[in-house]
Amino acid sequence: MKKYILIALVIGLAHSTASAQMSVFKIDWNVGVPMGDMKDFIENESYRGIRIGGRAWIYDELSVGGEAGWQVFNGKWRGTQNVNGNIDASGTQFRYMNIYPVMANIHYYLGEDGGMRPYLGTNAGVTFINTRTEFGLWAVSETSTHFSVAPEIGAFIPVGVAGAGLNIGARYDVAFKTSKLDMNVQSFSFFLGFIFLN
Repeated sequence: MKKYILIALVIGLAHSTASAQMSVFKIDWNVGVPMGDMKDFIENESYRGIRIGGRAWIYDELSVGGEAGWQVFNGKWRGTQNVNGNIDASGTQFRYMNIYPVMANIHYYLGEDGGMRPYLGTNAGVTFINTRTEFGLWAVSETSTHFSVAPEIGAFIPVGVAGAGLNIGARYDVAFKTSKLDMNVQSFSFFLGFIFLN
């Protein structure tokens, strides 16, 4: 069900930019690296990430937009660990974290139309996080909603086909702790994707 909600949000975000004088639709593949508190829960990097969104220029150097994404982290842990506040689990645990950010953004660009456009920007919104710990026949799962921010740096690089190009860059995502998940979920990610200009 979450996948269908995510797809509907992405289509809405992309459609909302279509009426602007110039807009872009983008799809990125992300490689995420856990940082901070999150690294204590899962230390493995994730190659399973995607973000889809749109941006509309309000000035030549400034755009606003939105995006939604999905990043999956997983790892194996051995030992005794308190799970969900009231269960001590011993043995091998398999840990999963599915992260679904839905954010608005603003970006500032260098360069000129038709050429490479380096940019700095920030994203802010909500992130839905599902954590799951499996041990033996048992599993504990929890879903929480977090306020989140993600500063980023990147560049749009035009390629041979008119109106198309590459999007490359890096960003730092922080989903702030809540009463349901008492950790700041932080990750550093590199992304590579495609852009389509209108």
